[in-house]
Amino acid sequence: MQYVERELSPDTKIPIRLGFIKPNGAPSIISLWYIDMNGKIYCATQKTAKIIHYLENQPICGFEISADQPPYKGSRGEGIVKIIPTKGPEILNILIKKYLGEKESILSKFLRVHSKNEIAIEITPTKIFHYDYSKRMKGI
Repeated sequence: MQYVERELSPDTKIPIRLGFIKPNGAPSIISLWYIDMNGKIYCATQKTAKIIHYLENQPICGFEISADQPPYKGSRGEGIVKIIPTKGPEILNILIKKYLGEKESILSKFLRVHSKNEIAIEITPTKIFHYDYSKRMKGI
């Protein structure tokens, strides 16, 4: 698969919007920090988060990574999900560096203290669509 964030700058610090199906059949969306590594997308969340249960029961998802301000550009697609409990703390540390940087903060300390309860979500994209509406939105 092509690089997911192709249309965005490498230092973009926006979350991924992850679509999933709840047990009652209703679609839902959650925003999570993510990292694209070796053609896969990784997120981390607490073991007790409901999203883990939902994705274990229905390991497919939709996703979008895009800026919220014009001109709109980003990537969206579908993927297969794998929950990896042992990789949670490692992915969390990578995400902290991406989103919070090297400087210690109250949030980074809090997250690291609770990192033993983190679980990794691995998404293998099966379809990706890249879009960039910069040309058609010139002047906005």
